[in-house]
Amino acid sequence: MINSWKDGKIVFIKIEGEFIADELIGETTKWLSSHAVEYVGYVIDICGMTKQSAIEQKKAEEAAKKSNSGKPRALVGKDAATAALVNIYKRFTGAKDMRYFTNMQEAKDWVLNFNQ
Repeated sequence: MINSWKDGKIVFIKIEGEFIADELIGETTKWLSSHAVEYVGYVIDICGMTKQSAIEQKKAEEAAKKSNSGKPRALVGKDAATAALVNIYKRFTGAKDMRYFTNMQEAKDWVLNFNQ
């Protein structure tokens, strides 16, 4: 399940349970189509994510590339094992403008100061 909300200039996305690309694509499309100028990027909380398949990862990243939003994505997880998975994800999908954090405030700061 995915929930999203805007707080200030950041859209927060929280993923709980299995990662399903269509859910993430739906949330990001919703924000891009109606509020694109109101936010600078995403902070995505993956601490509650329990499963992710390579196919779903690839599908989500291809949609991100197609949208060409130019908005950075900070992924927030809880440990080094998740960091390793994110690094594999980035290599496997060719993800750009994405960084992994274990600290929510650092993730917010990175998004707010991206390319400035």
